[in-house]
Amino acid sequence: MPLPFRLVSADSHIVEPVELWSERLDRQYRDRAPQLVSYEDSDWFFIDGSKSLDRAKRGVGLGLMATKRKYENPENYDFGMLGRWSEVPESSYDPAERVAELDREGIEAELIYPTYGLGMFGLKDHDYRYALIRAYNDWLAEFCAASPKRLFGIAIIANDDIERDTAELERCAKMGLKGAMMSIGQRDGTDWSDPRYDRLWSAAEACEMPVSLHVAASETGFSATGNMWADFACAFTPTMYTVVEMIFSGLFDRHRGLKVISVENDASWALGVIERMDDRWLHDKQWSRGDNLTSGRLPSQIFRNHVACSFMRDRTAILNRAIIGEGNLMWGSDFPHFDGAWPGSADILRRQFEGIPLEDQVRIGRSNAINFYKLPIEA
Repeated sequence: MPLPFRLVSADSHIVEPVELWSERLDRQYRDRAPQLVSYEDSDWFFIDGSKSLDRAKRGVGLGLMATKRKYENPENYDFGMLGRWSEVPESSYDPAERVAELDREGIEAELIYPTYGLGMFGLKDHDYRYALIRAYNDWLAEFCAASPKRLFGIAIIANDDIERDTAELERCAKMGLKGAMMSIGQRDGTDWSDPRYDRLWSAAEACEMPVSLHVAASETGFSATGNMWADFACAFTPTMYTVVEMIFSGLFDRHRGLKVISVENDASWALGVIERMDDRWLHDKQWSRGDNLTSGRLPSQIFRNHVACSFMRDRTAILNRAIIGEGNLMWGSDFPHFDGAWPGSADILRRQFEGIPLEDQVRIGRSNAINFYKLPIEA
């Protein structure tokens, strides 16, 4: 039985065609444009800005990004690095095909993130990185303009040159992009609560651009143990620490209109910190350093006022939606990535919704994303 409403995905992706950069990148960087290189075993994407295509230092394999094989067997788990561009669904980069994909999946609209662009924060040449980001944001705005009430883009915004990056955020808002993906962690060790970022936060407030913290989109990465299984299972922890630090630093008391969303980290991690934040705030004031919460709100209240979480498969979060905040939890398909909740998105989510009132299903699967991003469609 299908869901009795059309979905809105709070986390979907495109797969960037390399022509995006080879045709749009500033001319001074054109010879360093990302490249797609074919070897006998796979196509590989290079984004390091180097002319060297040493096979011992390969980039990103296409198999981990997207593949048509998932249509044949959605629960097939043999995906790996190896893959060809021809195996990437056309709806990953063609807007007309994308709308047809949404219709097949029972999705009215979606918020769109990059694929290769998730790794751009790691680039150390910041001028080169800015050129890549600006070209991407232009292309994404044009992609979404092909269906302006169904495709909604999330811009990439860096943080190395606050004046330049603030101007880029404002430019992207004027182009119709709906959010700003920023790095989870900073290579120089600063926190987002550093006063030098206040101008960026004020611009996000003024433009009503929620700030996205997408898993793996960071200058610092998420490797903590050296054990792949442990690091991937706990990949949400950098975002968790960043959000909790934002709350305790008083950032949301200084910027009462700022919204932040944890993306593709699933949402159950919030259950482990919401109550504990309040407990620590009430019991540790006498000896802890700093008292930055000036609004009179508890940390849990600040979380529910300012922080949202998207998930692919997280029945634990659905069952505990009242703790996280009934308006803070939203579903995303992660299309077209290999581990996403597609094809058959509605059926996958329907199984997670077993026993959940229809009103809450609509919130999580549709209206929360519409309201959070102020999308021009009926909630």
